[in-house]
Amino acid sequence: MMHIIVVGTNHKVAPVEVREKVAFSEECLADAYRHFLANGVDEVVLLSTCNRTEVYAATREQISEKNLLAFWLSFFGFAPEELEGRFYSYRDQEVARHLFRVACGLDSMMLGETQILGQVKDAYEEAQKVGAAGTYLGELFRRAIKVGKRARNETAISKGAMSVGGAAVELAKHIFASLQTCTVLLVGAGKMGTDTAKALVQAGAKQLLVCNRTLSRAEELASELGGQVVPFDQLAKTLPKADIVIASTGAQHYVLTKPIVAEAIRQRRYRPLFLIDIAVPRNIDPEVGGLDNVFLFDIDDLEQVVQEYLEERRKEVPKVEALIDHELRNFAIWLGEQKAKPLILQILREAQQKAQRTLDEIFAELPDLSEAEKQTIAAKVRALTMWILDSPLRRIKQLAHSDGIMEAAEKLFSVEENSQKEVKSE
Repeated sequence: MMHIIVVGTNHKVAPVEVREKVAFSEECLADAYRHFLANGVDEVVLLSTCNRTEVYAATREQISEKNLLAFWLSFFGFAPEELEGRFYSYRDQEVARHLFRVACGLDSMMLGETQILGQVKDAYEEAQKVGAAGTYLGELFRRAIKVGKRARNETAISKGAMSVGGAAVELAKHIFASLQTCTVLLVGAGKMGTDTAKALVQAGAKQLLVCNRTLSRAEELASELGGQVVPFDQLAKTLPKADIVIASTGAQHYVLTKPIVAEAIRQRRYRPLFLIDIAVPRNIDPEVGGLDNVFLFDIDDLEQVVQEYLEERRKEVPKVEALIDHELRNFAIWLGEQKAKPLILQILREAQQKAQRTLDEIFAELPDLSEAEKQTIAAKVRALTMWILDSPLRRIKQLAHSDGIMEAAEKLFSVEENSQKEVKSE
């Protein structure tokens, strides 16, 4: 009987200094697959991202979760006790539940993030390329990708901002008809400000201007982000050209004061101006927010937006879990059918053998039957045999995933007992 196992580590159970020791790089993937397949694993898929590494295996051998972990760690030269307590494992149906939650973004550091679904798909395709993903893991991963897509298409689990940059993009969309007409001005070289500028550019902003006291740093950022440099002493003159301003300097005083912004909004003929103050201490005088058509948000405002969107995503979790439960029931039925196949084939084989013995007895008692009559009788007996077995065999397939059903079916049809008798008679 085939079993499915997963052993993994992620951001919840291990720090990055542990995760990086056991992550499968692109360069070592082919060797890693050969390593697992050489250790008695029938099928394997390796999922390795910045936040998790997981080994999915399907095997007919009596390989335990501990065995699988030992195979994994031995590839990197570690013994299990060296990294004890940093891993988790699941078996059979719980493997499916775990992978479905991963694909839907429910197990991610950032709830509902979309990148993981592509990573799950890539991992499966890589395993297919090297011939490591067979019937069982193929079905498991195809269903995981399917439910991951449904979660994002049928719920709002991935909608809205989940970072300060994402929050800025969402707010900008409410202020401007289109980001494609907007010019973004980044003032300062802070990491969060830079990330926010990147998010706006990736969302379609038309132009990026970079202004920093150190010119070389401004040139470096402009080159990295595809923007243009603005000398720091030209900030006030450049401000009217900007639709969105991100302030992220290390200054201990206000870089943008109310008079400077008031003059800029006048020159803009009161077209909206969106100011994002990410600096601590703040770079923009809070009184600026009182000017007409000026929209000022500081870091606390943006963090609040992030939390509001996160709360909205949390509300979607029950909907996603319902999709997962539905797919889990279907997968359980499929697993049951695979589990039942050997028993069903054995029952059919024995039934056909008994039907043939009965036919032989009939033909021996009625030696004058023509060949055509024999064929008609044989067809009727075989059809009757299949008709009698049809309903119970269908029920075995439907219920095979339930505990105890297979054992009860084996006793009911006396399959093991008959098999032993046949062996002894031989």
